[in-house]
Amino acid sequence: MATRDATSVNRDYYERTTAGREDYWRKMAAPRHRVEVIRQIVRELKPSSVVDLGCGNGVLITELRDALPNVRWSGLDLSRPQVAQNVKNLPWATFRDGNLEEPFAADFDWLSQFDAAMATEVIEHLDSPGAFLDNVGRLVKPGGHVVLSTQSGPIRQTEQRVGHRRHYSQREMSELLRRHHFEPVRIWNTGFPFHDLSKWYANLDADGSMSEFGESAYGFKQNIICAALRLAFKLNSSAAGAQLFAIARKD
Repeated sequence: MATRDATSVNRDYYERTTAGREDYWRKMAAPRHRVEVIRQIVRELKPSSVVDLGCGNGVLITELRDALPNVRWSGLDLSRPQVAQNVKNLPWATFRDGNLEEPFAADFDWLSQFDAAMATEVIEHLDSPGAFLDNVGRLVKPGGHVVLSTQSGPIRQTEQRVGHRRHYSQREMSELLRRHHFEPVRIWNTGFPFHDLSKWYANLDADGSMSEFGESAYGFKQNIICAALRLAFKLNSSAAGAQLFAIARKD
């Protein structure tokens, strides 16, 4: 059986919205932690314009806007229906649909328009991460930054099902960024032990975990588990674990 390309896998999974998936992004410890870290990074960079690549329903830029109201926010996503919904729901931002692995047209009106680009949990889904970074470089102004979050360590069953193609070590991420004209500013891992343990535990029963935390709206049990994990994550290491962050400056 032929292996399906990443674009098809990502479209199939992420264009099907569910109440459980919405609750996961808003309540589960791992995405909440990523929002906190990205918010702090963007505050430190002080950009006037930011594009969120793989923006989904715009939840990240919506939360960052509350803390950084003077930034001009934009989002780009593979899903045309999602982008159309974002245009309707989030009129304070601008949105485009497009494939992050395909070159932008020469007349694309977002070229060299942004002080910073963010991509949270995107690069691990791509067949051509280098082509993606080349596109990022075309969107970001000279001297601008890219902010990434992704994963290190093994690709487990739940991650395979949502389209992960590759996970990265700090060294691999640094080399990839440099090959595509970004100078790493900081690359680091976080999440040990509770992020790593939660991933391991979820994969003891991948079917059950993905159904319980990805389909129906969360009930009392799911909300208690999310709250407990958010507390536990406060004890995680800021220097080791499966969660990888990277900040790099365009050459």
